[in-house]
Amino acid sequence: MKIFIKKLAPSLPFIGNKLKYWIELEQKQKTIEAERRELETKRIELETNLLRFKGFFEPFQNSKNFTPNIDHHPWDNPYLTHENISKFRTYSTDVWRFTLDYLDTHPEPLKCAFAVNMAQNTYKWAKLAQKYGASVGLFPNPMDTSAVNLPEWEEFNGEFPDLMDGDNFLKTYPDIQVQVPSFSVPMEGSELYSAFRDFCLGSRIPLLHLMSKSRTLRHEILLAYDGFYPYFATAKALSDYDVIYAASNPLPAYASGKPYCAFSVGGDLQYDCGKPDDLGKLMSLSFNAARFLMISNPHAIGHCRRLGLTNGIYLPYPMDASIYSPGEGQARKTWETTYGEGIFVLATSRLDTKVKGQSDELFQALVNAAKMRPELRFIFLAWGNSLPDFQKKIADLDMKNQFILLPPVGKKRLIDYYRSCDIVLDQFVYGYYGATGLEAASIGKPILIKLREEQYTPLYAGDVAPMINVSQPHEVFAALLRLVDNPVLRVQIGKDVRAWLLRNHGEEKTMPLLLGLLRLAADQVPLPKDLINPLYRDFDP
Repeated sequence: MKIFIKKLAPSLPFIGNKLKYWIELEQKQKTIEAERRELETKRIELETNLLRFKGFFEPFQNSKNFTPNIDHHPWDNPYLTHENISKFRTYSTDVWRFTLDYLDTHPEPLKCAFAVNMAQNTYKWAKLAQKYGASVGLFPNPMDTSAVNLPEWEEFNGEFPDLMDGDNFLKTYPDIQVQVPSFSVPMEGSELYSAFRDFCLGSRIPLLHLMSKSRTLRHEILLAYDGFYPYFATAKALSDYDVIYAASNPLPAYASGKPYCAFSVGGDLQYDCGKPDDLGKLMSLSFNAARFLMISNPHAIGHCRRLGLTNGIYLPYPMDASIYSPGEGQARKTWETTYGEGIFVLATSRLDTKVKGQSDELFQALVNAAKMRPELRFIFLAWGNSLPDFQKKIADLDMKNQFILLPPVGKKRLIDYYRSCDIVLDQFVYGYYGATGLEAASIGKPILIKLREEQYTPLYAGDVAPMINVSQPHEVFAALLRLVDNPVLRVQIGKDVRAWLLRNHGEEKTMPLLLGLLRLAADQVPLPKDLINPLYRDFDP
């Protein structure tokens, strides 16, 4: 009878309406409660901002006390002499020897976190580390919402026009498989904020209990500087690893309290560390606290000298030359069908006149070369700050089969583009190569680029990349004509540059060094006392 009444009651008009009202009321109460909790979290955040360390920092917060320490022309740093770079290379080579000897006697696999996937650096290195026996985890920067820095981008074999829209990229291509464990940790620190607020108001137990769950985590770093508490969740996750390798942004590695090494991608040392705000202060501290700061280009040595960082060590950028390898390009057939047969010149770097050097004068040199050699086909990828201006230049030309803009592509498709082209154009401002130059070299293509050979010569102990060093538009013009007219030369330069890459950047050389340096950091092994970083010597900032 009770069961019957229970089933029958909701169907009775009066009781059914009352029941529906109660359900709606309960749902509203849940919504109000959720909104109340959200407001409480925001209130805690605001109150804690007023509480934390203000008394100590207020005398130093006047920005007039700070002059930004930023170098807009890093190639001109007076420290970058042949002698100083040679000493740095010699020191680095000595550290390599010590590192490899230690690794021979301590071959146990590392549990290593790779943090911040700027330009796919840490994803590529995590894959290599896993290949060499390490247990790895990848932690992309949760504040980076772009597609180009997602690990899935490295495995993507297709086109995607909006490189900044990572969410849409993942929704459009949900089935891309990455090759290492990857963790997307949200920017979340409300638990830390709440516990610290209670701590400041006299209730210390919540913060102490929170810290007891991650014994190494340095909560004071996250709380002492404006805007950094949300790194709490990432720092906590990183604290589960033996050692961390952080590229571009070592803040969560620093806060984790675990041993770590850092890699400079570019703007981190050039701009961020020299800013007068809290970001600049904390970036300087976090790069300085790294066991080793890996340097792959000469100008980073000058940045270290300018900033007072003395933990730099030269480590050639590790490359997986079995993935970035020569082969038959499939895209070439499509290009030839669409634009006609010819000599295809590929430019994959972003279109950025100030940084990459695609000036009006350079563009005119390419136009002149295309008129002199009608078989030339220039292919650019449509991305970068200067894209609108570049699109207009191409539209104004009556050379649509010689100046071609294609959508941005994932790295698997890009590898095919490298294989499909004859020549690669890199950058013509800074005078240093990054991922584009090394990827093209690994695939064995002649590369036109501005190279500061006077700095690379001592850093590479004389083994300078056999890239085609051009900086002025007329030099680019002449080099293009020479390569178009001499297919044998193109092939030979491609073979030479790949052989150079294998000697200096191949995984057989660089991965034992990287894993060995990480092992030294994890085990907190001091270097021999006679190994003194030349960045310490005669220091006069």
